[in-house]
Amino acid sequence: MAKVDANKALNVGKDGYQKGGINIETPSQNLEIDPRSKLDNWNLIPTGDKVEVKGTKRMLKSKSKTATWF
Repeated sequence: MAKVDANKALNVGKDGYQKGGINIETPSQNLEIDPRSKLDNWNLIPTGDKVEVKGTKRMLKSKSKTATWF
């Protein structure tokens, strides 16, 4: 009977995590300079992406039809 290394068969490293994978690009966060830190560090804060909400037929006209995703 042949010996099978389970780690190699499952593509698992010594630490128990799988090797490889797919690199996923993260979208920009629309970074702006934090107004509270303009004097010292120039910290960046994300302002998010504004999108229009779909399926708003029965929504009140006074409600906002945009959403901000971070």
